[in-house]
Amino acid sequence: MFRSPMFCWPLLALMTFGCGYSRQGGGRPGPGSVDMARAGTDGLDPIVDCPAEAKLVYVIDQNNTFSSFDPQSQVFKDLGVLDCPSQAQATPFSMTVDRSGTAWVLYSSGELFRVPTLTLACTKTTWTAQLGLETFGMGFATNAANSSDEKLYIAGGAIDPNTGMLSTTSTLASLDTNLFVATKIGEVTGWPELTGTGDAKLWAFFPDETSPRVSSLDRGDGAESTAFNTITLAGQPAAWAFAAWGGSFWIFLQRGGEPDTTVWKLDGMTGMLTPVRRNTSRIIVGAGVSTCAPVTIP
Repeated sequence: MFRSPMFCWPLLALMTFGCGYSRQGGGRPGPGSVDMARAGTDGLDPIVDCPAEAKLVYVIDQNNTFSSFDPQSQVFKDLGVLDCPSQAQATPFSMTVDRSGTAWVLYSSGELFRVPTLTLACTKTTWTAQLGLETFGMGFATNAANSSDEKLYIAGGAIDPNTGMLSTTSTLASLDTNLFVATKIGEVTGWPELTGTGDAKLWAFFPDETSPRVSSLDRGDGAESTAFNTITLAGQPAAWAFAAWGGSFWIFLQRGGEPDTTVWKLDGMTGMLTPVRRNTSRIIVGAGVSTCAPVTIP
């Protein structure tokens, strides 16, 4: 998810977050506590039933370069440059991926496109802003552990035309990907990027100048729990993205004064935060991973 510094940085410096933070460590439950090799609730193996391309992490940079990212080797593979027919001057804002291996890419104009990861052919959806959701982070999560049924969750809002800044809270909603109707779930403090998992969990990364965090969000009301304090990531956020894969979180972050994105790994069990790729020579504004991705690594 990309935030223009002129819009985001002044606001984030003023944000205060209402939830309590848990210290790192302590063996709290991570993003994956379910063996995804078991059969799903619909009788299908939720991983075997997925195409290979749906099990990867994908990223997009501000110049429309679309790439895969291997969490185990921390290697990027450039797949091409998106040529979505967005409005003039619009740039990628956020991204997620569904179980078919199709990326959903939101542009700064509020236009939402479907992009098959094998062809990168863009198809504009009929989405138009609702509930004030002009720009947002997004992620799919399954409806139940081990199920192949999933739902798209979005969190965001609009930029105040008078101040040029974001509000201190954002709207969390679900989005029907057939009818393109958003249903409000609740409000969250800050402007997070989202990622979901195959064990029906929804997670959010909240960048902030002083108090960044990763939290689990209740899919019913947006309440936060299982917060990881990621104070190491404090600083003026310029571009960020977020994905859960293999029991860990992968945070793609560029802060003010940094030339490009650094990739960070947050261990979902211990809370240990480690920089795994610096000097990436790219500014990543969106990351997507489907619910087909492994929740744990055997």
